[in-house]
Amino acid sequence: MGLFDWMKGKRAEPAAKPSTSQRKAAAEAAPAFADTVAPGLTLVPSSKPVAAPLPGAVQESEQSVGGLDFASAIQAHRNWKNRLGKYLGNESDEQLNYRVICRDDQCVLGKWINGRGADDFGHLPSFGELKVCHGLFHLAAGRIVQLHDDKHTQEAQQLLRHGDYSRYSIKVMGLLSTLYVEVSDTQPRAA
Repeated sequence: MGLFDWMKGKRAEPAAKPSTSQRKAAAEAAPAFADTVAPGLTLVPSSKPVAAPLPGAVQESEQSVGGLDFASAIQAHRNWKNRLGKYLGNESDEQLNYRVICRDDQCVLGKWINGRGADDFGHLPSFGELKVCHGLFHLAAGRIVQLHDDKHTQEAQQLLRHGDYSRYSIKVMGLLSTLYVEVSDTQPRAA
């Protein structure tokens, strides 16, 4: 049973929506558990390789709700730490451009946040916070690449491990998990 199947099963009966203080507490607790995306929910690494989605593609799958594959979006943001680590260690053939990375409207999630997501779900409690944290995540990732490109690799490595990047990466994943539940609650349920 996958994460989202479990979440769907837990939602068989309408649950009370978490209060603002409960959502804040969950968001603040998230940085303490790098692999935890929401209280009590953990992503389990798959043995299957995950192909990167095509830029601008809207993913449709069983885990897609409201036009976004939330599991793929979470995984894509998890993968950035490895990509950046390899780039900083000169172990990557990727040519990362900090001017592109720092923009939050270039990835699949960013296009959704600034498009259909905003139109259909901008009113939901965690959407605004996700939009802000996602933007800050991209700024932090871009800054890491810029520092490395400017030969300040040690500072870039420090930011990757202990700076804003890690904080916002974890928050984005947790907020995606929270938003998945909120968006799912807006969708018609099968009888």
